[in-house]
Amino acid sequence: MPWILFAVIVWFVMLMIFRKGDLKTFWSVGPWSFVVFFFLNEAFVTRGIYSFNELFFAVEGIPLAYLLAVTGLGIIVIRYLPEEKWWQLPYLILFAVIFSILEYFALKQGYIIYLDWSLYYTFLFKLLTLIAIAWLSNLTVHKPTEYIFR
Repeated sequence: MPWILFAVIVWFVMLMIFRKGDLKTFWSVGPWSFVVFFFLNEAFVTRGIYSFNELFFAVEGIPLAYLLAVTGLGIIVIRYLPEEKWWQLPYLILFAVIFSILEYFALKQGYIIYLDWSLYYTFLFKLLTLIAIAWLSNLTVHKPTEYIFR
């Protein structure tokens, strides 16, 4: 049940902060996020590195609601990804830290169990996943040029 609540909160926040045309522009990030998070998590779960608890609907040991939540999070991250390459890595590092903190709380509540894993690996996993999603989203998303600080 916590994974469903997590997914509902993420999608609610996403729908509240996006402008009218944002979903039309950034919808293609969703499949990239889903695929990248699914295959990487599936590889780690099947090898017994970590596992998820409280599975309601699961795909290969990964809660479907978790995958839907990270799909929404991927869309949010790419929507606000800075145009300047200089700011992109610090931005992705910040979100990797935020997502690692969220996972730490899930770990403390027992929704995720680390078997052969650590929070440091989680940070690296989140960072590399976000970098992969940002790179893949460049193939399908063409953001309108808008500069906040210019």
